[in-house]
Amino acid sequence: MSNLESVIVKSSTLEFEVGGLHTINIQVSDEMEVTLIAPKRTKGNALINIAGHGKLTLNVKIEESADWAILEMNQSDESIHFEERWSLMRNSNVLLAVGELTAGSHIKHVNYDLVEEGAVINVRGATLVQSKLEAVLTANHIKGNTYAEINTYGIVLKECMLKLDVVGVIQSKAKNSKTHQTSRVMNFDTKPNTSVNPQLIIDENDVEASHAASVGQPDVLQVYYLQSRGMSRSESLKLISLGYLMPIVDVIENDVVKEALREAVIKKVAESCLI
Repeated sequence: MSNLESVIVKSSTLEFEVGGLHTINIQVSDEMEVTLIAPKRTKGNALINIAGHGKLTLNVKIEESADWAILEMNQSDESIHFEERWSLMRNSNVLLAVGELTAGSHIKHVNYDLVEEGAVINVRGATLVQSKLEAVLTANHIKGNTYAEINTYGIVLKECMLKLDVVGVIQSKAKNSKTHQTSRVMNFDTKPNTSVNPQLIIDENDVEASHAASVGQPDVLQVYYLQSRGMSRSESLKLISLGYLMPIVDVIENDVVKEALREAVIKKVAESCLI
């Protein structure tokens, strides 16, 4: 399978290319704006790597009947302010994995706009907070017969901070829309440094909507069981953490990227100080 690569070092507009895996590398510097487009009736896999520091405005347009599996990886151990807007047009479909596994301090405001009927987005996020992350993720149903699901799994290390708002908005006349969200966060600090706020804003009756959120420390019984099998406490916590973060891996169909992502998650957890 061929591997297409695009490097973006300044503001620009770029189309996803069909054929193999399209890799896009964005090096943030100061303020920059990037627009990515999935053309009509295309299907493929894309990897978006983001590094650098500054402010990034990222616009992603998924045109009519486009069907894409996309992995967005934050590679920056520095500070980035993200402003993202995804626009999904008629009968488009996106399976999106988002990896936040860095030691950077980041702010993210992300809007998933389901602009036309038949638009579908499934988001899976894996977050290992090693510094500070403030994120607001919003699924915005503008037209009816649209579907959004946002599932976020996170680990917050000691003396680190996570503030996560996940919002489902179904606007008036967006009938038969479905919006669902699940957020599960494991906090390795006894301090109240983690906040998860699920929200549903519904202006239409004929819809489906749900949210679930949990924040807690590692399960004592799970840790005890693993230690009784010969693992140290640190090894036990890292194995439990992998179980939280690994669901992101199955989003991507490309076997090479899937294995690379699996190794990246294992490496980041192994390098982290969980206790």
